[in-house]
Amino acid sequence: MNRLISMDSLRNCLEGVVPSGIATSSPDGTPNVTYISQLMYVDQDHVALSFQFFNKTRENILANPQATVLMMDPDTAARYRITIRYLRTETSGALFERMKAKLAGIASQTGMTGVFRLLGADIYRVLAIEALPGRELPPAEIGPALLPALRRSV
Repeated sequence: MNRLISMDSLRNCLEGVVPSGIATSSPDGTPNVTYISQLMYVDQDHVALSFQFFNKTRENILANPQATVLMMDPDTAARYRITIRYLRTETSGALFERMKAKLAGIASQTGMTGVFRLLGADIYRVLAIEALPGRELPPAEIGPALLPALRRSV
């Protein structure tokens, strides 16, 4: 894995502001590209994708567990490509519950309540991270924390 770029440094890309795309292929090499509802940071070496439907992406992953995800930083427009490998699906536990709650929020904001239903949290190992060329915006300057000053004033 390219250790110059870490998953920790890409967490802003995983907030769901800009949808990520995933590319998979069938055993015969037929490609499938689609947007994904949710890509979540698990740890430095793993991400989780929401498993909601048994569709072509799911079929491909079960037959050929390697995929590529394209993601963008919503603040800088920096783009990254990560290569991932499917490991397992979790259907309960803290990660599953976090993803379920976040998906419910996404569904309510998009009018898809009742359609989006989390069946599992698919866990993937991150194999490679690549920064893609292109113009980027400068990172926003972070100002002073205002909450401590507000607390002192009340």
